[in-house]
Amino acid sequence: MESKKQGRISIIMPVYNGVSWIGECIESIRQQTDTNWELLVLDDHSTDGTTELVLKLAEEDSRILPILRQKNGVSAARNEGLEKAQGEFIMFVDADDKLDSQMLSVLRAMLGQTESDLAVCDYYRWNGKPDGIYNRSEELLKMDVEREENAARAKKVLRADGTERAGAEAVSQQRAVCVESVRVYNRSEYVSDYLLRGNTRCWSVLYRRSAIGQIRFREDLSIGEDMMFLMDLLMQISSVSITEYRGYFYRINEQGAMLKPFKPSYMDEIKSWELACRLVEKEFPSQKGRVYSILAVSAMLAAGKIARLPGAERKKYQTEVVQCRSAVQKGLAASGAKEELPKGYRIKTMLFTACPALYLALYHHWKG
Repeated sequence: MESKKQGRISIIMPVYNGVSWIGECIESIRQQTDTNWELLVLDDHSTDGTTELVLKLAEEDSRILPILRQKNGVSAARNEGLEKAQGEFIMFVDADDKLDSQMLSVLRAMLGQTESDLAVCDYYRWNGKPDGIYNRSEELLKMDVEREENAARAKKVLRADGTERAGAEAVSQQRAVCVESVRVYNRSEYVSDYLLRGNTRCWSVLYRRSAIGQIRFREDLSIGEDMMFLMDLLMQISSVSITEYRGYFYRINEQGAMLKPFKPSYMDEIKSWELACRLVEKEFPSQKGRVYSILAVSAMLAAGKIARLPGAERKKYQTEVVQCRSAVQKGLAASGAKEELPKGYRIKTMLFTACPALYLALYHHWKG
């Protein structure tokens, strides 16, 4: 492998009909302070001008590599990207998001200093407008203040090359990563304190290519594929470094995912957590209660989407309701799962498993 490829970051970006936003995303990558990257844009034969725009940008920047492919899903696109990537490191980016200009530098520095297999940063929820950053909670607002105070007190901060800054230089900007803000998790801690606490995204992560090996995204899942990719990686990694620095801007749907109507593919959420339950129960038995409680909650969320449908349409999905009920029962039967349930779900799961039709009717009346 050439010396340039030795440290190269391969960025894998699937896209279909993303002309409205992909330009901004690619520009945020071109503005990175770390310039040793290649961008593989896997285009599922877009029909809105995306293909032409990407080809034009590729003429301007040889690091952009357009790949036209048959339309068969995000997971298949990412897998093709993994096969064609030339870099020592891998990153996944969604075409409607964007990166802070120092994200690659920060995550590369983290891997260099900690020798971990994955480096993960935090993210902003963003509505696509210049001032459209959403703070996720009041608690996170408090964390922002604390983070800035910690940065001001910090003695040492990473430079992009992994060396340390000191004194006034260390306080200069939020993008510099405080030593105190980077935590290294072993494999077990990564599962218990991170993956099973709602952090199952594959983006905002820099991976060592060697850690991924032959692991690929499961193409039979349309929901939960990110989580299962990370779960499948577990037995090939030894440590993960995580920082509070927010280097990724995740574009949100202002209407909200919960308002989208139910479709059968949403059942993949249950399928993915059933797969995760088997893996966690075998390799991390202390987390059995936690992962099975998540299975139960996932099934309740799917049932809630079915409940929001009009009565006649809701009747079409009786098989899915039975599957949801079975998944809830399976989840709650696991040792420790009931204790791990969020309080609001304890009564909900009891009512749903006892009388699904009544629960769906009440939920429809409440949310309708």
